Amino acid sequence: MKISRLRTRVAHLPVAKPFSTGRYDVRLVDCVCVFLETDEGLVGEGMCYVTNGRRLKVLREMIVSLEHLVVGLELGQSGSFVVNAFNDVRAFGRQGISALAISAVEEALWDVRGKQFGVNISHILGACRTTVPSYVNSLWLSATIDELHKEAEGLVRQGFRAIKMHVGLPDPDKDVERVRAVREMLGPDVVLLVDAAQLIASPEASIKLARRIEEFDIGWYEEPVMGSNPLSEAKVAAAIDIPVATGEYTYNHQGIFELLQLKAADILMPDLQRMGGPTEFLKAAAICEAFDIPVSSHVFPQMSLALMACVPNASYHEYINWFDALYQEPLLRDERGASIVPNRPGWGFTIDPSVLAD
Repeated sequence: MKISRLRTRVAHLPVAKPFSTGRYDVRLVDCVCVFLETDEGLVGEGMCYVTNGRRLKVLREMIVSLEHLVVGLELGQSGSFVVNAFNDVRAFGRQGISALAISAVEEALWDVRGKQFGVNISHILGACRTTVPSYVNSLWLSATIDELHKEAEGLVRQGFRAIKMHVGLPDPDKDVERVRAVREMLGPDVVLLVDAAQLIASPEASIKLARRIEEFDIGWYEEPVMGSNPLSEAKVAAAIDIPVATGEYTYNHQGIFELLQLKAADILMPDLQRMGGPTEFLKAAAICEAFDIPVSSHVFPQMSLALMACVPNASYHEYINWFDALYQEPLLRDERGASIVPNRPGWGFTIDPSVLAD
């Protein structure tokens, strides 16, 4: 079976309620969806995204530029695509938009391989589990304390047993007040994760904030400083008792290896898109296992779930609702709030054609 055609469509997904990341407001999540057709009628699906439409056309063009590497490819040789693609984009580098584009095409290759055999990707790889503990990424900086209370209460009612909130306001006193309010609402039985999202300028300031919120039983302290300086992340990790999580803005497994060497984190969070696809994601997870470091996925809940099911050192599967409208099937959770790995072929989720635009 060979790949006969690559085509792309876009999807513009409004977020339920616009929010602030601390750097900009998010109103839309815009996806480039990749469809790989085979000469026997199967179609594999992958995707990557931007927010608010920025650089969507550039990303789509980069994906289309890889067409010559995948059309005519035998499915049994799909691993060669990754090697050839990273070589093909070497003038642009292995990071940035190159990794994003390669990821979307390789996701579609893996999806069609699963469909070829009629099994979920987790079964092709050899799953360790049928469910993965999950947390919900929510509680953004733009929410008031009253809104945080109501939203956190609603998330608990939905069955989540781990919830992530965001910090990094200019006034650290307000951050502490917000963390205290959410912890009081959640009580002691729900895991509270805190994400500074690289908003805090210096490791010293980040260390001070971490020490002030430590009393609220924080599960992890994410992206404590700018990720462009792993040495600063390592400084924070060495100075505080809350586990440090980072890695979502790291490209390829080599970048994850650098963080491990520097002891920059206690939990690493490879991003399927920035890793450059599922092959690089699994390489990153394996390197983390060698260092006895757990892995938590970042965004892409529908596709990351099958991979996390196969990672022995899996920590949390991140759930974020940005892509729910893109897929026909819902992502299900059990009574403990863990994400249930579907038995459907490929990634187990199908892009809804009604949300696609040209």
